Amino acid sequence: MKQFTLKSVRTQSLVWCGAVLLYCQVGVAQAQVIIMNGVAVARETVAANGVTPHKMPGFSISVDEKKLNLLEDYERYIRHRMWEKALTSLKELSDTRSTSRLLPTKDGFLIDAEDRVFQALTALPAEGREAFRLFFDGKARKQFEDLTSSGQLLTPEAAQEARLVFSQYFLTSIGDDVADLLGNDAFEQGKFPQAARYWRAILDHHPDSNLSEVDLNVKYALALIRNRQFEQAASTIQLISQQYADQKVTLGGESVDPVVYLKAILPTDSEKNNIHSVAATVLSNRLAQPLELTGKTLQPRWQVTYLDQAVEQAIANSQSDYYGRSKSYQTFVPPMAVDDQRAYFNFYGICFGVDLQTGKLVWRNAKFKDLGTNFNNYSFHQSSNLNQYHITVDGDYVLATLIPQKEMNRYRACYRLIAYQRDSGKQLWQSSQTNESFISKPLIDGDQVYVISHQQNNKLLTLNCLQLKTGKKQWSIPLGSVVAGNSSNGMPIMPIPILRKTGDSLLILTNNGALFEINLATKAINWAFRYPYKVDQSSTNYYYAALDEEVQLHSEGQMLRDENLVYFKEAGMDEVFALDLSAKKMLWKRPIKTSSQLVGIDQENLYLLSRELEAIDRQSHELNWAVKLPVAAGGMSALLGPDRLWVFTSRGIFEISQTNGDVLEIYRGHDLTSLGGSIDFQRGLMLCISNQAVTAYPVGDSDPPPAAETDIETENKQP
Repeated sequence: MKQFTLKSVRTQSLVWCGAVLLYCQVGVAQAQVIIMNGVAVARETVAANGVTPHKMPGFSISVDEKKLNLLEDYERYIRHRMWEKALTSLKELSDTRSTSRLLPTKDGFLIDAEDRVFQALTALPAEGREAFRLFFDGKARKQFEDLTSSGQLLTPEAAQEARLVFSQYFLTSIGDDVADLLGNDAFEQGKFPQAARYWRAILDHHPDSNLSEVDLNVKYALALIRNRQFEQAASTIQLISQQYADQKVTLGGESVDPVVYLKAILPTDSEKNNIHSVAATVLSNRLAQPLELTGKTLQPRWQVTYLDQAVEQAIANSQSDYYGRSKSYQTFVPPMAVDDQRAYFNFYGICFGVDLQTGKLVWRNAKFKDLGTNFNNYSFHQSSNLNQYHITVDGDYVLATLIPQKEMNRYRACYRLIAYQRDSGKQLWQSSQTNESFISKPLIDGDQVYVISHQQNNKLLTLNCLQLKTGKKQWSIPLGSVVAGNSSNGMPIMPIPILRKTGDSLLILTNNGALFEINLATKAINWAFRYPYKVDQSSTNYYYAALDEEVQLHSEGQMLRDENLVYFKEAGMDEVFALDLSAKKMLWKRPIKTSSQLVGIDQENLYLLSRELEAIDRQSHELNWAVKLPVAAGGMSALLGPDRLWVFTSRGIFEISQTNGDVLEIYRGHDLTSLGGSIDFQRGLMLCISNQAVTAYPVGDSDPPPAAETDIETENKQP
């Protein structure tokens, strides 16, 4: 049995053990306790700006206010050394059933209550730890022995009970043993982040452990490698080589050199770069090879024009009568989704598929000329949110969010989620005809669809999991309520959340002051990160007001991830953030133009686009360079190559050096009267999507077929 010496006086020990006992019973913690001049002092849980995360302006997350009040009482009693009242408050707290599983930390995060307890326990000073062991060691050892047999957890119930012992009694003499057992169990089940957490806890908070330090470090490095945290794994391997030179470990029944073994399974630099570029391509249009563009005037393989004269005139009319002035319809660029055969578009609810190689219009769900009628209806301008049109494709399904044409004349019409057959465009299913409106781009994952919605007269956001084949809802999670701004006609403008999935975790950027991580296996919120988000809720109805740059460019929020680092900038916000998800820590934030949108990331820089392209250093968050560009429309994006990038503007395609921002070349395309827009690269074609057409330019030495042009007016003559 491990020995310890009680250094603190008996009365202080009694206070410590009573406080810790109630911490364990309650399962929550709101304050950290520090020792100042021998006196226990509670430090309130506040963010860096002095405001608790859940009270910041913007997105509203439900927190148990009664428990928060009790915790504030406890903190006040601790500061005034009123020990009896402090313990009474904790006792009352233990008897209060929690209505929320998230509790705030001092770093802007709201985390799981059990994790918050663990933070509070491991923050105890030496005197508190010794008192804790004195009073709880026997009970913890008895519970642990009852749970284990032959060093293994026999049932899921036993594993759950062991996790409870870990969270409540980690600082006792058996805490390291239960953590090691849980780490082994998590590793065998493929839960590598959890395994790494358990082993790291022993290394950080159990300095007197009888377990082999080299074994713990080797297992920790293995979990990091399996979880693709290669930089942290490399640092751990270096530590092993320096501190445990020539020591052997037993793996798979064989005695091996841990450094040699770990380096053999650690991916090489080229393999890590390949893994990185696969992830980066999905998130930020990274290209493995530079584009080979020939001649300053590009010749298209095909072009499809979707802005016909009737729609163009209707848009002009909406500006003259001011009903649609605040929407900036002229600069709207439709969203696109691409598979291996076609490109799919959502133009004000007209969804259509185009053959990538020929430019032939394969299918459409309605006639383009009918849009002109809808633009003349005031109800359409009230309901429309241009950033709420989405489209995505996976397998045989194309999913889109839109206002069906037959509902465009409705007051405050809802955005429906509709599934189409990829090859024919046949409608397969549509979300129910209720007041539910879908606001995020659907994320397809196997046979499931993740999408966020709200009730039309309610600002509570809900994450939904639907069956891809039928659209039937499988489960949902309420996230919290947004603070919505108002349009010029007084209607609320809902933020557009962004979804990104990694393993069993789903990141949700609300574009309203909160970032969530959802555990899809448990269907629960892992944590939330809050930051102030101010919204103008005034209703001026000032139709003559000049449009802000972010409205003209349809600036969107965006989130880019590189392993455990996440960079994001929300729509309507003037700051960009960098987070370390493994440490639950904000690395930095810096001011940026409100109209800027994240468009790419490489090893050195973040790239943000507005009417200038800016390169922000990922480490120092300083501005490396900036260049003004004639950007005049939405769909802001960039193609990133190994040493240069490309942006589609109103004056053509700009080729820019990633080193210093110099404009290397300007290519004039075939869409000369457009305002520019988004750019993508698919199957040997550079796709430029503008406010009026999509144009495909061949890249490389391939011999393209003759150029083809498809005009919507011609297509409208079809039945």
